[in-house]
Amino acid sequence: MGRDTATNCSLAALSGLLLSACYAPLNYGWLAWIALAPLFYAVTRSSGVKSAFLLGGAAGLVFYIISLIWMAAVVHYLALVFWAVFALWLALHAGLLRGLWALAEKSGLTEAKALLWAAAAGLSWAGLEYFRSELWALECPWLGLGYSQTYNAPVFQSLSLWGVYGLSALIASANAAWALLPRRRFPWLAAAVFAAVLASSYAWGRHRLEALTPDAGRPLKAALVQAERSDINKLVRLSLAPGAAGADLLVWPECSVTFPSADSPSYISYIAKKLKPSAAEAVIGVCVNEDPARGIKRGNFTLHLGRDKQVIGLYHKMHPVQFVEAGLPKNKEPEPVATPLGKLGPQICYDLAFEDGTRAMAEKGAEILITPTLDPLEWTLLQHRQHSDMSAARAVESGLWLLRAASSGESQVIDPLGFTRAALAGGAEGTLVAQARLAPGGTFYTRYGWLLGPLALLFTLAAAGLLLFEKYNLIQSKR
Repeated sequence: MGRDTATNCSLAALSGLLLSACYAPLNYGWLAWIALAPLFYAVTRSSGVKSAFLLGGAAGLVFYIISLIWMAAVVHYLALVFWAVFALWLALHAGLLRGLWALAEKSGLTEAKALLWAAAAGLSWAGLEYFRSELWALECPWLGLGYSQTYNAPVFQSLSLWGVYGLSALIASANAAWALLPRRRFPWLAAAVFAAVLASSYAWGRHRLEALTPDAGRPLKAALVQAERSDINKLVRLSLAPGAAGADLLVWPECSVTFPSADSPSYISYIAKKLKPSAAEAVIGVCVNEDPARGIKRGNFTLHLGRDKQVIGLYHKMHPVQFVEAGLPKNKEPEPVATPLGKLGPQICYDLAFEDGTRAMAEKGAEILITPTLDPLEWTLLQHRQHSDMSAARAVESGLWLLRAASSGESQVIDPLGFTRAALAGGAEGTLVAQARLAPGGTFYTRYGWLLGPLALLFTLAAAGLLLFEKYNLIQSKR
């Protein structure tokens, strides 16, 4: 291995290590603003697209193996496949970035071209992140770059404008701009532009934090039960604990109870009778096991009971977890559930990892997001923490309060600015009783900003198409 190759590999590994520190358990989100710069610098000095592809893959493997080590406890040896697939997207981005760099070099590099290259780094990152998160068979938004800023409140407010993908694009572009600094010919324009964009985003976020009043709206006392799958008597006991019995809304985790079919009157009647002492409306996480012999399909839904414990609505899960929930039909038309309290916007567990459900709920008039969640304890507390850290993004994007009742944590009450107002730690068992607010949501993001992801993907495809066309012309010219 040559000296340059060894240096480039070291830079790629450094980026992987820095990226892993941006998320739980460390949550050093500020590192995201420099984490990719070593990789991008290595990409510009690599020998070609293939070399850059391998550098991106190496950075991705370091990052994802460290950050997603918990997957070994969930899918065992298949974790190797998932780590490799996640790393593939970093590899594709690095290869694309190297191709665009070569294209810029072909006609002579300038400050303006360097700026365009940095902008392309962000857009193509967002395009690939959007595709791998939402558009293919293994859709998974876990550890999107924008989520690294969950605890950077001012910058996080930009999610109300352009969502996680927009923030991911800004972070990647800024890193590409910093990566140009060691190159003495044209370092300053791109760095100055993206430093200015970052500063503006921070200043605007500070203004939003001061100007908005998340406590506006109708008050709601919520009781969120946190317990692993257990007998109904335990769940009821937690629901009727001091403070919880007088709540306005009671939420049980995903799959708290298992019904023999979606229509199980005797089971519903039993739960209703048990919860009769509670004055709250109740949201019960229900699962149905598939039984082909009886013609019963797998189910996962929330059962909504009024204060009188009569059924007032159902909501079926939108995003089944791959492999874990094989055979579960997708809910393609999510709707809020209208209750005497207001319009509730359910999102079951993995639904909340995606932006489309909460966006639909906000646009259809939901006044609060309700998220029953199942994270088994054997999936490790690291998985729980990473999962719960994604919740705040949905609150900011939608402009809604969010209630998350998780089986073994972390249960959360989050306001529309992304602040966790109350939480029950992972691994604990109990009932989180806290105040929230009911108010119509909707932001620039839910109306228009969400288009950035699809548009970034179109840009990425166009850039890849341009590089392929250039490659074709090169081959033809050599014949």
